[in-house]
Amino acid sequence: MTRKTIHNICTATCALALLAAVPVVHSADTPATSPTTSARPAQAGPKKAAKPLADRLQAICSSADLNHDGNVSLDEFHQDIVQSWHSLGPDAQGYVHLSQLGQVPRVGKGALRQLAAADKDADGKLSFSEVVQARMAYFEDADGNQDDLLSLQECIAYERQRRQQPR
Repeated sequence: MTRKTIHNICTATCALALLAAVPVVHSADTPATSPTTSARPAQAGPKKAAKPLADRLQAICSSADLNHDGNVSLDEFHQDIVQSWHSLGPDAQGYVHLSQLGQVPRVGKGALRQLAAADKDADGKLSFSEVVQARMAYFEDADGNQDDLLSLQECIAYERQRRQQPR
């Protein structure tokens, strides 16, 4: 099977899971995070220093790595997309309003910018399709050796490269 076929099957599976409102649960009920969302807990009081990039990505990848083999497979990534979508709290029509994302725990400024960029039709709200497209673009770009697995090293290399690019 080609990567595009796997992507189409997984996207359809994710959409069916979303329509059926079947939550996908990470092992040990870890917080919903992903390589494109923040892995920080909600904070009360003074702001703490940010963890180094490698530590943050390690936590995110570990959360998405359901079989604990040290890589995030395409299937695990799709499951993480659904988990993350549910954690954003879509409304009854299936949209997440960008104006309300600041109230969602663990969504930092960087994640807000990325989610806003996923709003391709600029209507101020995200559809599941827009989120899947943005997240799959991340997977495609970060999977340096094109083996349909994301390693921590690939995520770190991709994030460093991405952060060096002018905005």
